[in-house]
Amino acid sequence: MIDLYCERTGPGLWAEPVNALTNLAYVAAAWALWHSARSSRTIGPGARLLIGLLVAIGTGSMLFHTFATPWARILDEIPILLFQLSFLWLYGRQIMRMAAVSASGLLVGFLAAAYAGRQFPHLLNGS
Repeated sequence: MIDLYCERTGPGLWAEPVNALTNLAYVAAAWALWHSARSSRTIGPGARLLIGLLVAIGTGSMLFHTFATPWARILDEIPILLFQLSFLWLYGRQIMRMAAVSASGLLVGFLAAAYAGRQFPHLLNGS
């Protein structure tokens, strides 16, 4: 059992009920975005990717907060990282109109900041 920074009440399957159930919000948000984008016919490949990653975040996080095992932690963390990287790339390229090299620099900067933050887990509550 992994007990990091959540409301874990014990080793049982539903020992983090609030965290587990609130992850349904990711799935609900993904459904609302998908429905809105489809009805306005504005859904592109980037939006599809982010919506799919929202579903993966909700599912992976629910599994982690339910089972609290190393494999579930991976299913929680990887979709979040992929969403962050995808969002930064798409925002840089489509909203800020950055060249691919500049957007790549944005990703490298984000990864460097994330790595630097890992050196101070006590300041970031283990996140």
